[in-house]
Amino acid sequence: MANENGTFDLVILGGGSGGYAAAFRASELGLSVALIERDKVGGTCLHYGCIPTKALLHAAELADGAREGTKFGVKAT
Repeated sequence: MANENGTFDLVILGGGSGGYAAAFRASELGLSVALIERDKVGGTCLHYGCIPTKALLHAAELADGAREGTKFGVKAT
């Protein structure tokens, strides 16, 4: 939220993990903050990179384990 004169104490470009954390902390400290992000807050890692990749790898690992389940008496399709 802007100050009473319509300005901000801090303007952050990029709502990735670093920008989001900086904006949140500055707000906790009482600063007025503008966070500018052209896409989704959370950034590339959260929405397109690291986290989706880890989820995909985990799903593949589970599928691989399910295929080998018959060795242990577990049938899965």
